[in-house]
Amino acid sequence: MRIPAGAPVPFWLSVKNRLPKWAKMNRPTLGSMAVVTTAIVTCCAVAAVTFYPKYHHDYYKNAQKEERALLRSSREQQAGGQNVWIDPFERK
Repeated sequence: MRIPAGAPVPFWLSVKNRLPKWAKMNRPTLGSMAVVTTAIVTCCAVAAVTFYPKYHHDYYKNAQKEERALLRSSREQQAGGQNVWIDPFERK
């Protein structure tokens, strides 16, 4: 496509002019871009939820200790009649 000198050239048209093999490729539709964007955002959210706690293990460990320190009942009371877990490999 010929463009008059000095006229602004859209980005996609400049890409087509510089890469002739891509000249036959059409611009992606809005629906396709929406699907790809949704997939990328979902993958990023899942990665943030799964990997962040794994890399910041100390923060969650300390937060759990602090929360448990605020409880006013013993482990036996919280178990509600069930057996309290005991570490079988703990040194006596």
